[in-house]
Order: sequence, then C-alpha cells, then structure tokens
Amino acid sequence: MQEFRELWWNSPTAELGKVVHLDLPQPFTAHHGGELASVQVIYESWGEPNTARDNAVLIVHPMTADCHATGEFAGQPPGWWEPLIGPGRAIDTERYFAVCPNLIGGCYGTTGPRFPAPDGTPYLDRFPLLTPRDMMYVQRLFLAAIGVQKVAMVIGPSMGAMIAWEWAIEAPEAVDLAVVVAAPLRTSPYQIGLNWLQRRGIELDITENEVVAKVGQMVARGVGMMSYRSPVGLEEKFGREWFKKPGSTLRERGTYNVESWLRHHGKRITKRFDPYTYLLYSRAMDLHDVSEGRGDIVNALNRVTCRTLVIGISSDNLYPATEVKLGADLLRRLGRDVHYAEIQSSNGHDAFLLDTDQISDMIEHVQSGGS
Repeated sequence: MQEFRELWWNSPTAELGKVVHLDLPQPFTAHHGGELASVQVIYESWGEPNTARDNAVLIVHPMTADCHATGEFAGQPPGWWEPLIGPGRAIDTERYFAVCPNLIGGCYGTTGPRFPAPDGTPYLDRFPLLTPRDMMYVQRLFLAAIGVQKVAMVIGPSMGAMIAWEWAIEAPEAVDLAVVVAAPLRTSPYQIGLNWLQRRGIELDITENEVVAKVGQMVARGVGMMSYRSPVGLEEKFGREWFKKPGSTLRERGTYNVESWLRHHGKRITKRFDPYTYLLYSRAMDLHDVSEGRGDIVNALNRVTCRTLVIGISSDNLYPATEVKLGADLLRRLGRDVHYAEIQSSNGHDAFLLDTDQISDMIEHVQSGGS
C-alpha cells in the first residue's frame, strides 16, 4: 500500500519509522463527526515484546514532537525523551517494549492534513477536527494491529498527557499504569486564549505568501515558547543580556538574548512542523475535557481502575501544578491507586523535557511499590 513518504516532514522517523495500515471495517469517525476511510500510523520502537505481549510501554508524544523519543543508545540520533528510555533507564528497554506512534493528524508519516482526501486532493483544513479522545482511540487500534491488547504503561507529557488521561478513563482495563505528566483534566480559558494567539499566527502560514507564512509561524512559536517557560527560568537563562547591542537609531534597536532565542526556535519550527498539524493539535488541546459526554469530572474519573501516576511541575504557568494535582486528589478521594509527584524546577512547562531525571525517579519509585 502507498505510504505517502513524500509527505513526511524531515525527522529521524523518516528513516527509522515503521508503517502500519489500520484495518478499518468502516471509516473512523471522530468525536465531532469527521471521517477517515483509511489510516496509516508510523511508529518507532525499542526493546522487544515478550511472549505474553504484555510488556509494552506506550509513549505518547507532545504536540510538536515526532515519534523518535529515544535511540542514541542504539547508535541513532538522540530522541526528545532520550534520558528516560533505554537500557537500565526508567523505561528499561531490556524489560519493556517501548513504542511511540506519531499521532493521528501528524506530519511525520501518520495520516494527516496533507494526505489525499477521497477526492484526491489534500485534506488541509478539511481534515477531521480531533480531540485527545479520538487520538487515544486510534492508538488503541494501532496497538491491536501490532498485537498488543494491554500495556504495562502509557505515559505522555503535555498533549500526550491529555491522551494518557483518556486511556486511564476510557480503557483502564487495557492499562496497568497511566503516567500523566503536566496536563490538567480540562483546558482553561487562559490556555485556550494562548492557543488562539498561536493559531492567528499560524493562519498567516497558510496564505501561500512565503514571507508572511514564515513570520506567522515564527510569531506563533514565540507565543508558545514563552508559555512553556517561567519568568524565573527565563531570568536565570537570559537575564537582560544583549545578543546584539543597540545603536543610536530605532532601526538599530538591538536584540536581547531572549529575543534571539525566540527567533531561533521560530525559524526551526518552520522547517520541521506542518502548520496544518499545528492548527489541528492546538485545537485538539483546547477541546480536552475528560467530562465531555461523561456527566462531570468526578463521573469520568470514577471509571479509572488502573494505577495512576500524576506529575505536576512547580513552575508551570501553562498548566499549573494545582490544576494537574486536582486529578490526583479526586482519584484519591474516589479510593483509587494514585500517586502524585511534582517536578521542582524553574524551567516551567518545559521541565518535562529538561528535568527528566526527576521524572525517572518518580517512575522508578512507583514501579518499586513506593507510596
């Protein structure tokens, strides 16, 4: 079957990823009614499934990441969660079969907005609107396709953690341990507003004006990057140091180090991530609400029967630790087997990438039976 490799954005996954075409007896229907007649999923994996095929760890990537979560230990390029996954690490690939699929709607090989619609032209903004629950459903179909019915662990940060919440609520019988890293039970108006600002920039990126497009996506990424860090962390990293000192005129107004950093990441995103996927995923995060269709949050969490580890970040302005901890508090009141831990860091939301040693300790503590 055609794999549409010409549509995959540049990433180690382009060389290392494996393709699975899902067996869909009928079109996949998303929560808001959009349909996909066919779906392919690209994934990477490390370690081997055991005979019982019950040692899988599902890694759910955050919004702009690919499925190359690790691999440097095997001679591959380093992955975005390299310190967590590998031989002897918290997700030990000598014990577990770690698997990270590119989410539905992605741009690294899984069916997404650039893929052809039934009329033969790209879906683009006609692609189905998705929720984290939709993404979880596709992941479950994917796991079944590779022969995995139950996972030892599902773990994800940020948007990936929203999907991990859905696994714990919608399919707890298929999960031993769900690890939620830095995601609340539902997004707030503040978080939705930040995503709106980013989408206004991204919408300039689909105007077919190349100059305007690059500026739009760079501005969007800048808004995102600022929300991922904390004021204290930015002060520690940059202070008020100059990258280029100002001259005597407005034209020569100079560039602070923090501005140079934002520009650098803005340029990077235009080369590695599709603007339509950016629009799709940021809206999916807005739509995250575990109570949707389940009565209320308590009723939703009452469905959780698997073990759960909820991890907040002390300096997270985007998804404050108090909002994340609420999920653990409610599960505890419901009598569930839940642990809460908090990353102590000044790195803001990005601590899930920058303070992985603490996440490792938290996972190992729960795996060893700690309270």
